[in-house]
Amino acid sequence: MPQVDQYVLIASNRGPVTFAREGNQLVPHRGGGGLVTALSGALHRARVLWVASAISEEDRELAGRELVEDADADTRTALRFLAIDPDTYDRYYNGISNRVLWFVHHYLWDMVRLPEFDERTRADWGAYRRVNEAFAAALANEGERHAGRVAYLVQDYHLSLVPEMLRRRVPDARISHFSHIPFAGPTYIGLLPTWMREELLRGLLGADVVGFQAEDWADNFLLACRTLPDTRVNLRRRLVLYGGREIKARVYPVSIDARAMQSEAESDAVAEARQQLERLLGHSKLILRVDRAELSKNILRGLHAFEQLLARYPQWIGRICLMAFMDPSRGLIQEYRRYTRQCILLADRINRTLGTPTWKPIEIRLEEDRAELLAAYALYDVLLVNPLFDGMNLVAKEGPVLNRRAGVLVLSTNAGAHAELGRFALSVNPVDLTETVDALAEALDMSEQERKRRANGLRAAVMRNPAERWITDQLGDLDRLDMASIPSGVAS
Repeated sequence: MPQVDQYVLIASNRGPVTFAREGNQLVPHRGGGGLVTALSGALHRARVLWVASAISEEDRELAGRELVEDADADTRTALRFLAIDPDTYDRYYNGISNRVLWFVHHYLWDMVRLPEFDERTRADWGAYRRVNEAFAAALANEGERHAGRVAYLVQDYHLSLVPEMLRRRVPDARISHFSHIPFAGPTYIGLLPTWMREELLRGLLGADVVGFQAEDWADNFLLACRTLPDTRVNLRRRLVLYGGREIKARVYPVSIDARAMQSEAESDAVAEARQQLERLLGHSKLILRVDRAELSKNILRGLHAFEQLLARYPQWIGRICLMAFMDPSRGLIQEYRRYTRQCILLADRINRTLGTPTWKPIEIRLEEDRAELLAAYALYDVLLVNPLFDGMNLVAKEGPVLNRRAGVLVLSTNAGAHAELGRFALSVNPVDLTETVDALAEALDMSEQERKRRANGLRAAVMRNPAERWITDQLGDLDRLDMASIPSGVAS
């Protein structure tokens, strides 16, 4: 566990809470996304300050203050918002983070048409750089205010430049950067302009430890670093020698607070939602998917695979339901709005052409009802998790710990979770519809004994990796740093 005398400074674009006005009060609401879930469930016995962007107007009103979120004998978590002017923030967040970095790391570009980098790209990158500078300055200032051991934990692709900027301000700082998403291989990341790619990699190399969800993403990072001048990379030991410093690439798979989720699932609201869902399903089997309506989640191919399942195995017509939780994402970006609409139109067509007056093949949920979601986790027969690429995918872990039907996990080989869960799942190539249909059919026909074996294996794999290990392992690696000793044998 982190020691009580250790001060942990976290930086992320989105904080653990965002504020909204209710009457005359500013009321905090828990932030969304896997990053907040992972960090909130993992910090124990440490003094913590979380630096985050002011997302709402109410957040902006509170910018600059230190807001104590939680305090007890062992833990003190405070929050400080940074207010960025709206145009700069839009360019940093939508222009670069979501339109460039998210796309490159998830291999999302339609290469015949996109990307196109021009002067606007350079202007957007300037905004991205300024926001990262603001975070680095805030972290340095906060670190100077606290004597003793300080650990800087910089989170995700939004803040890829912060480690190097912070290193310039605090040369002896202990810095970790963690990427919650995949990391593109050297060929694909090479599509970025050279100046951008090199600044991005040098920014990350300001850290002492660069963390990833899975070995594939760490290896991609190391291979990309080999393209940088003046770097030496040891792939076997996952080390980079750069600027006279040794940087470690490490793997820290994020997990969930399984027991907290199980406790939440025992509430009266979830029990009522479960009864309603059982009435809706009747004797039908349930295929479940839970995603943000986001390009990398591969929802369209999942819907097409379900349609082909019904065509190839007509015995399932009227006896199965696909329920898709699709929380709309990044509505300001045209590609995401168009994708969400395509998914809805496809589901409507399937329902119209294959459904009957007494049977609706697909149920779409565009707004998350937490109780209904937890009820669906309990009742699924098959959980379909088929992202094109995903850093981890916590749905693949949440479902198995709550499921009551020995449900089968159909899992993309390109999800980071596959490294931990693949041996107990049915693995699929996310763009191979025939393979996905075959996996769905196998899952639906699987014997009860085999279903239970796999379900027990999934649950045990999740429970072996408690949420707190993710952060304690990172802090442990920072504690073991010896900046005075640089090994000589780092060459490839």
